Amino acid sequence: MNYERTYNQLCERSQSRKWVKFSNEKHHIIPKSMGGANIKSNIAILTPREHALAHLLLVKFLTGKHKAKMVCALKAMIGYRTKNRNQLSTQQYETLRQAYQTLSNTPEYSAWRSEITKAQWTPERRAAVSEKARQQWINGQHDYHKSNEYRTLKSKQTKERWQDPEYAKKQSDWTRAQWKDPNKRPNR
Repeated sequence: MNYERTYNQLCERSQSRKWVKFSNEKHHIIPKSMGGANIKSNIAILTPREHALAHLLLVKFLTGKHKAKMVCALKAMIGYRTKNRNQLSTQQYETLRQAYQTLSNTPEYSAWRSEITKAQWTPERRAAVSEKARQQWINGQHDYHKSNEYRTLKSKQTKERWQDPEYAKKQSDWTRAQWKDPNKRPNR
């Protein structure tokens, strides 16, 4: 079976559809992780079932780092659906788990995850997290982030932050810029 041809036919067939909120889903024909943009010619309007099928097809014909990204996207997408919408059949779940398991053992996937982890965990961040953990254990507060006190504090901080018009405008501008050109993201 030619998965790529099937994927292209699915996307072509759906481009003439009208967007209906809550009935259809938008799908990037060339995924954003592969350089696809938020432009009309790169958006397919799919039913939820077709959207899941499109991601399954991407996993079938892509290779290397792109396949790794699509497996992670599909896993997140299916997890969201299972919790909030459609139930996954046991066969679909098994197929997804096998694909993820197989892919997670490949060198390409390991290199991609390592690249992400290295970018996130700078020496400064490692030192800060280590020191914070050390202090929490010394003070007996290692479960503090699960406490109601912590949740109340975080909720209050978020509400105060959003009451600042300058912060709200900055967040709005940043989000608007992402929609206009996803490849050019301004700094927060």
